[in-house]
Amino acid sequence: MGFLGRIRRGFARSQRTPEEQFTDDFVATIDRLPGIARITKTDGFGIEVRRAGETGSHSIFLGNLFAEVQHLSAGERREAVQQFVAAMFAQPDEPESWEAAAPRLRPVLRTSSYAQAGQVGGITVASRPSLRHLVEMLVIDHEHRMSLVNSDSLEQWGVTFDEAYQRGAQNLMVEGTHLARLDNGVLAVASEDTYESSRLVVPGWLAGLGEELGILPVAVVPSRDMMLIADGRDNAAVLWILEEGMKIFADHPRWLSPVPYKADEDGDIVAWRPEEGHPAFDAVRLAERTLETFEYREQKNRLEKLFRQAGEDLLVGDYEVETEGTARSVTTWPRSADALLPYADEIVFPAESGSFRIAWTSAARLLSDEWEEAPTTPPRRRTLRWPDEETLARLRAQSSGV
Repeated sequence: MGFLGRIRRGFARSQRTPEEQFTDDFVATIDRLPGIARITKTDGFGIEVRRAGETGSHSIFLGNLFAEVQHLSAGERREAVQQFVAAMFAQPDEPESWEAAAPRLRPVLRTSSYAQAGQVGGITVASRPSLRHLVEMLVIDHEHRMSLVNSDSLEQWGVTFDEAYQRGAQNLMVEGTHLARLDNGVLAVASEDTYESSRLVVPGWLAGLGEELGILPVAVVPSRDMMLIADGRDNAAVLWILEEGMKIFADHPRWLSPVPYKADEDGDIVAWRPEEGHPAFDAVRLAERTLETFEYREQKNRLEKLFRQAGEDLLVGDYEVETEGTARSVTTWPRSADALLPYADEIVFPAESGSFRIAWTSAARLLSDEWEEAPTTPPRRRTLRWPDEETLARLRAQSSGV
């Protein structure tokens, strides 16, 4: 059995985890509501709730809510749970037909780590890859909350993800977009509908905005409810949204991405990467690696927890960013243990004859059966053995220092 298989086997072992504590707190919150007849915990981070006088029960998957609130303070987390519970039980059940669901669909942009948290417990949240470390998802829009659409619902409605996404995008565009122009010329999406970042992945929206305003739009979405847009020809404005985006991204509990994006010649959204020497080159490079830092950190926390539960002795390597000069990412190949290494700019080899570092691309050309690709998102490679002396010598010859 492979190491991921052993993870899944060990996931069900009875150990006290933050998720279990969160489940207990969530159950206690629901239990205080009037008319609750029974609450049952289910496998895969969920609960079943039956209200008095009802024959059926309500299934609640807690993984995504936990992913949203785990970085909040205890008080903020408690308030968020209370709001979620109040909204859920004040609303009718999810729509069962396409006719009922279609007008309430909205597209959302989420991090890959958020999506990974939702792919457990037998529930597959409907999603598709978007930009690097980001995924597109669908939600049902309620008055005071939104609920993620899962694959079973799409099957029940008889539509594909693409068909549902197109309808959701149309719904969002019908509502319109309010833009606020700041003193420095930067535009901020100020619709205050919690779908500010979603507009980035509405087909043709950013390109159309550029044509309408006569600008070359560069956008950042540092949080779910924030989008800042600058004219790519205005270096000062671009640098401002990059700096402000990094601040918001670092402090916001619902962080998304500090990376700048643009529409290509076909209107598709791609990362905006200026040429070396551009005033924003270093800031963009740092933003890209900062997003990777957050995503690899979330993944590391998740994998380490699963490895502990499975009794798997496998090191999850760190992804570190050095910011002196031009930002570059670094990971270390450990000598004494197998590890999952994040893709980084450089790898440090702590050899007995002296540590050295080498570009990842150079290492990939020189290494073969010393490592292999691991089935993880974000991507990692698993080390299988420490390189022999001959291979180390070839690696050292390509070294860029320590």
